[in-house]
Amino acid sequence: MSWKDVVRGEYLSLPERVQVFDTTLRDGEQTPGVSLRRDEKVAIAGSLAELGVAVIEAGYPAVSKGEFESVREVSRLGLGSKVCALARCDRRDIDQAVDAGVDWVHVFIATSEIHMTHKLKMTPEQVYQTAIESVEYARSRGVGVHFSCEDATRSERSFLLKVYKGAAEAGAHSLDIPDTVGVAIPLVMRELARSVKAATGLPVAVHCHDDMGLATANTIAGVEGGAEIVHVTINGIGERAGNASLEEVVVALKYLYGIDCGIDLKKLASVSRMVANLTGMQVQKNKAIVGDHAFSHESGIHVHGIINNPYTYEPIMPEVVGKRRKIVIGKHSGTHAVLEVLKQHGFELNFEEGKRVLSKVKDYADRGLRLTEHLLLRLVRDDPRLISTQPFEVVSLTVEVDNDEVFSEVEVLVRGESMRGSGKGKSSILASIEAISSVISKVLGPIEVVEYSIYVPPNPDRYPAEAEALVKFNGVTLVGRGLAHDPSLAIAMAIGGAVSQALTEKGGEVT
Repeated sequence: MSWKDVVRGEYLSLPERVQVFDTTLRDGEQTPGVSLRRDEKVAIAGSLAELGVAVIEAGYPAVSKGEFESVREVSRLGLGSKVCALARCDRRDIDQAVDAGVDWVHVFIATSEIHMTHKLKMTPEQVYQTAIESVEYARSRGVGVHFSCEDATRSERSFLLKVYKGAAEAGAHSLDIPDTVGVAIPLVMRELARSVKAATGLPVAVHCHDDMGLATANTIAGVEGGAEIVHVTINGIGERAGNASLEEVVVALKYLYGIDCGIDLKKLASVSRMVANLTGMQVQKNKAIVGDHAFSHESGIHVHGIINNPYTYEPIMPEVVGKRRKIVIGKHSGTHAVLEVLKQHGFELNFEEGKRVLSKVKDYADRGLRLTEHLLLRLVRDDPRLISTQPFEVVSLTVEVDNDEVFSEVEVLVRGESMRGSGKGKSSILASIEAISSVISKVLGPIEVVEYSIYVPPNPDRYPAEAEALVKFNGVTLVGRGLAHDPSLAIAMAIGGAVSQALTEKGGEVT
């Protein structure tokens, strides 16, 4: 539902459209432990442009020669998005940003007393003059100037507005209000955005950090105050607790406020996975919009409602953001849920068999034991009455590395008949996918692994890797799931789970 009419009645400055300023490649890369190679930055920039972000903050050229080269390469891609670079209020920084070929330069200086005294060691008047001179200089270099007062939310209000007014008069094209250490509350961000916009008349942005868990709420509040630009990162990565999450902000603005951000929402999940893989910052499972559990359901009541009408327990459909609904097995599950999950793992069970498995599931749960899909599969495999329920079963997978190439061999059982396949790739995952696909082509004909995801837990010795694969065959798309301590085996099993469904629908025919 949209609260647009309600909000408009109280906050008259709510904009019609909001631009997304993505800083994944700059502030996001400042996440502790994250360092992106040039080719990785280029790949992410391309995906951000396809996603529809208005501005890509590609980096901070003054940091290093490599950073300068990365920003310059992104600038040369000819993307549909504007490319921006960060620079202190320092001519050398500004020159390096401009020389990297960007469209915008994001110029900043701190305005809070604690920063001016202990970091800059400058008086307020010196800060003011430096800001004005830097904006004027950046303008003279022929680029768009986006100006920020660092630590704005802890700055003295009258001085803050003085600096913003001065920057506007000096020629800044837009102004940003950073909540640098994440201490603002929504009311503060709303009023700050309104005040800065009223004082300058320029487009206003908000840049919120998540130290208190309020980054998304504060960003939305800034928009309520009239901000037309939101600084965000994919998956909310960034310094300390991170930044406002792009996916949360744009979906909330779209569906709760009726405000368009120009983002192709269906690409959100795939871009989220890409950034997670390249940065090594895996998305927490209960993360809003893109987390594995964002559209997961366990309760039998919920599952029943979802089957009848998904809107009973989902505010938006998962397909809208490139996700899929997932049924999770637990104490509150019903037989239909058990059958659906087992089907994705390649098992064929009738309703009575499903009830028998569910009874065991509930018994485990009632004893306070942690119920996982791994346990569910063990319950099925340990029941001799259900041993022949997988039409396509991955028996073994071996992986060998030779220089930069990985080779994989797989053995499967297709209705009890042993078959083998091999593959190679740049990683064990890719080699595994090629190996399993080579077998499947003999059974069903050509298939397409549309997409896949793999979750490797922090303690893989205790918990298995979880894989999910979207497989297309003869125009039909099937979802398969796999669990194994070896991620390459897990993805093979996930693809096998999808193939089992295809074989079941074909009546078990092997070609």
